[in-house]
Amino acid sequence: MSTPPHNQDLPYAQVDAGLVNDTFQVTADPAGVTVTGICPRCDGRTSTTLPLGIAGTKGLFSSKDRVPTPAEQADAKAAETFFCECGFAHTGQPENTHFEGCGAQWKVKP
Repeated sequence: MSTPPHNQDLPYAQVDAGLVNDTFQVTADPAGVTVTGICPRCDGRTSTTLPLGIAGTKGLFSSKDRVPTPAEQADAKAAETFFCECGFAHTGQPENTHFEGCGAQWKVKP
């Protein structure tokens, strides 16, 4: 199954895409958990790294010297609200946004 092309012409808008299907890949190392997939709004490739000890993951990992277990990775992914980080400044994106993307946010179904 191929993914649609990135819709770079979509103007920036803060949109809650709700709960999306779990099509996001998770990788982990001692520094944290990285969740990668396709933005449900603009279809751009997005990747978010959740460092150890940030809100939503604090307390999940007991040691910075080990890779989080698959269960811990799933817990971190389910607890977070993700934002489009496609890396493209969509038209109308405010200068003070934390993420360069289309403005979408979502949670991932467990």
